[in-house]
Amino acid sequence: MSTYDSCPYCGREAKDAISSNWFPVYTCRDCDTKYCEYDGPPCPECGSSDYNEDDDRVYA
Repeated sequence: MSTYDSCPYCGREAKDAISSNWFPVYTCRDCDTKYCEYDGPPCPECGSSDYNEDDDRVYA
């Protein structure tokens, strides 16, 4: 599991909220690009819809 301060692709940051203060980071299985749900899927780099939703997260 990796934690980030912001999305590795677009720089989006998580906001503090009552219900959740994090969002998942997806990893494209074709090109290994890491991105958030704001950017895809599909992958913003190669257009693939094949991704892993690992335990990588962005926390506020």
